[in-house]
Amino acid sequence: MADIIDFDDLKQDAGDLKNLQDSDLSGLSKLINRQLELDTMIEDMEDATKELKRERDLLSSETIPTKMQELGINETTMKDGSKVTVKEGFHCRIPKAKEEEALQYLKDEGLGDIIKNQVSTSFGTGEDNMAGDLAGYIESNFGITPEVKKSVHPSTLKATLKKRHEEGLTDPDDLFGIFIRPETKITKGKK
Repeated sequence: MADIIDFDDLKQDAGDLKNLQDSDLSGLSKLINRQLELDTMIEDMEDATKELKRERDLLSSETIPTKMQELGINETTMKDGSKVTVKEGFHCRIPKAKEEEALQYLKDEGLGDIIKNQVSTSFGTGEDNMAGDLAGYIESNFGITPEVKKSVHPSTLKATLKKRHEEGLTDPDDLFGIFIRPETKITKGKK
């Protein structure tokens, strides 16, 4: 890889710094170029990793399940003892734009207990005592308006909605970004 940082440019930038030797600047130039080279290599590897994950996802969710369905099987064991199973993969999330509506839906369906409330506030320097005294009288005693956030942990949401799906209940796809697709699970055999 050609040097991106030119030694002569560094000399010119050093200008009046008479104590710097050409060897110092040359060494610095090599170090800078090495970092830039590593940054490029890392970016290339990250791009390659994304492509490998995309290919793996395609195999797991489409290619292998389709082939196994054509063969009339949903489970097999390989020569090395690896067990291959195709199961229904359940995925969901609450889109930011639909958060209030989704939380209200969960309450209406009797699932309000999976909604968590988080109350928080920020304190500046020297307000440690106030933070320690904060127990239940935030607004009335200290004049601080806390931030209240309601949310559902993604794993809890997935487990709850997946169970409801398995029970034959349907929940709105638009509120929870629900999508169901096959997933191939491979459990490696013992060596």
